[in-house]
Amino acid sequence: MPELDDELMKRFRKGDADAFNLIVRRHRVALVNFIAHFIGGNQDSAEDLAQETFVRMFKASSRYKAGTAKFSTWMYHIASNLCKNELRNRGRRGRFFVDNVAPNDEDVGHSAREDLIATAPADSAFQPDIELERKELQRTVQNAIAELPERYRLPVSLRDLQGLSYEEISEVLNLPLGTTKSRINRARLMLKDKLRSFVESL
Repeated sequence: MPELDDELMKRFRKGDADAFNLIVRRHRVALVNFIAHFIGGNQDSAEDLAQETFVRMFKASSRYKAGTAKFSTWMYHIASNLCKNELRNRGRRGRFFVDNVAPNDEDVGHSAREDLIATAPADSAFQPDIELERKELQRTVQNAIAELPERYRLPVSLRDLQGLSYEEISEVLNLPLGTTKSRINRARLMLKDKLRSFVESL
């Protein structure tokens, strides 16, 4: 609900501190997951960068203009810049892993849900073998995304994990729309290739 985010930002600029706290509660889990996939860091690193994202948003709130760009586009643009700085500071180590990503019902986009994620049955807590398989597949998917080159990892995370439109992703990444679509399609093909043997073994 972008309208609610815009309204909360207006309230915050008028002095309602609770409005910004609500923004943080609404977006924290999704933002932490996005950052974790992007940087391949552990939960603590993702939490730290999410916190810094909210700090930057807090400080820049007077410059946010509702209707100019979608709220989530603005938020992910700030977060992606911080993530890129973090990766540069790490010296771009050769391989990245996702560790202990916070659960989020909205993590899986349409294509990923159709092609990559096995949906757990109802009452899976009473079927430990099935629940174990689901968690193992989730970890495998997360690791596969984390191993993608940055140019593919970021757009596919924004599309299939965070649910942004192609147009919004183009704005966040400052890329032509055609390039954005091409990179997402390429990333999905790479993920299918990486996960084929695992899925076939289930």
